[in-house]
Amino acid sequence: MASLAFVCFVPGSMVMAQIPERGLGVTDRERPEYDPVGIRVGGFIMYPSVTSSVTYTDNQFAQPANEQDDTIFILAPEILVESQWSRHSLNLSGGLASSFHDKNDSDDATDYGVGAEGRLDITRATSLSVSGGYDVTHEDRGDPDQPATAVEPTQVTEVTAEAALDQRFNRLSLRPAISFSDVDFEDVALIGGGTVNNDDRDRQELVASLRGGYEVSPALEVFVEGRYRTIDYDSFDDNLGGGGVARRDSKGYDALIGASFDVGRVARGEVAVGYTEQDYDSSLIPSIDGFIYEAGISWFLTELTTLNLLGTRQTEETTLAGASGNVTTEGNLRVDHELLRNLLIGVEGSYANETFEGIGREDDNYSAAVDVTYLINRNLRAQVGYEFESRETNAIGAEFDQNTVFLVLRAAL
Repeated sequence: MASLAFVCFVPGSMVMAQIPERGLGVTDRERPEYDPVGIRVGGFIMYPSVTSSVTYTDNQFAQPANEQDDTIFILAPEILVESQWSRHSLNLSGGLASSFHDKNDSDDATDYGVGAEGRLDITRATSLSVSGGYDVTHEDRGDPDQPATAVEPTQVTEVTAEAALDQRFNRLSLRPAISFSDVDFEDVALIGGGTVNNDDRDRQELVASLRGGYEVSPALEVFVEGRYRTIDYDSFDDNLGGGGVARRDSKGYDALIGASFDVGRVARGEVAVGYTEQDYDSSLIPSIDGFIYEAGISWFLTELTTLNLLGTRQTEETTLAGASGNVTTEGNLRVDHELLRNLLIGVEGSYANETFEGIGREDDNYSAAVDVTYLINRNLRAQVGYEFESRETNAIGAEFDQNTVFLVLRAAL
């Protein structure tokens, strides 16, 4: 289903490999005749925008049978503020996305968020980056942790903060970092009466990491990275038979070795492999350990065509009874092509396997999408697209197929 998400400067993922900024793909390059110019205010430029869209889905509640279709209207204003200083930087953002359903107004929702990120250039070789965000979103209807009989999607509030120091010593680089997130899930009413108390899902996560790199050449850097992670839940009942959930507090680490590369007009990216372990306080749920990987690669097939490949294997949190974590292995492939200077087409496919440790549940998720973007002028752009999503699973009643078509119009200054 079409996402309500909007662009926001919030801390980057500590898991997905980050593609280097050097090199430009089809959707990354500047188009001065079609890019918004913004509004200059002192040393900043403001970029206000409003995005409106209409989406049709043939399976609003992600059900295996008795599917209900719906049409969703979304209105999403947003503002970005970017500094234009020669040294240091400060970027701010804020926005919201309100959805209105034609047939199922119980699913109407408003997501919103604010964010900030800054960089202090201490010397030519040393910089300090900090970022933070506050976001209110809603879980997808097909989320495994979302009750199928919930009256409305569960509201999720997340506060994030991150700080990192980048230091270079000639060919060597060092990057210590720390990040924190606090996630709160609202209680949700059930069809037919009753309420799900989501206090046992509320949690805080703290991650400390250290990355060291060596520049073999201007086009290649090899690195090692270690992360230590603690996850603390607000409440628990360490008695599965008593109707509660196991104590999910845990500690773990990741150890990775990899390389980032930029070979001019051919390709750029980052690939890493390693090992992870997560140990839980409760004896009722199993610990998790094993192989992990992270990859982000852009391949410039021609000046007009870019292929992007993303992939990860990682452990995600879940509160399904009896499960310790969700080991997710996923890959995404997208091709963007510039038909005309102002007409872009994208084709995308993805696959994700989710294995819920401790309960034997395994999900296979597939998706395919195509979209066409028309850059009308500096202030207007339109997009039309189609997406297919499918889940195959050994959990009874959790499989579904969903077809979605959408039309988007964005106005920006």
